[in-house]
Amino acid sequence: MNQENVETSLKEIRKLLSHLSGEVAVLEESYSRILLVLERVEGAADFDDLTGLLRRRAFFRKWDALLEQCRKLGEGAGVLMVDIDHFKQVNDTHGHATGDEVIKRIASLLKQYESPTCFVSRLGGEEFAVVARASDIELLGMGELIRRGAEPLHGPVIGKDGRPSEKVEWKCTLSVGMASAVKTGFDASKMLKAADEALYSAKKKGRNQVNAA
Repeated sequence: MNQENVETSLKEIRKLLSHLSGEVAVLEESYSRILLVLERVEGAADFDDLTGLLRRRAFFRKWDALLEQCRKLGEGAGVLMVDIDHFKQVNDTHGHATGDEVIKRIASLLKQYESPTCFVSRLGGEEFAVVARASDIELLGMGELIRRGAEPLHGPVIGKDGRPSEKVEWKCTLSVGMASAVKTGFDASKMLKAADEALYSAKKKGRNQVNAA
């Protein structure tokens, strides 16, 4: 191959590499955009549409990490199971639009307690969970503050036309069950079960109260 042919071949190779480099850049940009969209979708999937609180899977992921940290540091941790009293009655009497409004107001109340060491989840329906790095006394105190915070909440019942009533209002109370690592160890499933049993006991005793496992 003479010098002229070599130079021609090198020119064609450079042209091909330049073209490939452009395509790679486009692919990398597209890949970055796809990753960004996926991150946004996954992030949105972590949160409940109605309340903006963590969904169950994301909640347990954060909770397990918190419990492991508390176990290593020898610090207290626990969970409050929070349930809206007679919520089915609210839905049956006033409709689901009003029920959704009650859930959103309770979610807003619970969000006030969120911090780097405390987070909240809507586990489903009218049931919420609050996890915190705290002692048993601190957890019980938080549960009582949450219970008291719900008592003055009220709002107009939303009619079938989507308009708030000027005459009928809703009110609600909360029952709370508490469990901590002192009783169950640093096991999220056992702790949640113990808190759920404590919540059931609070309801059985008359509702609108905090009960410890």
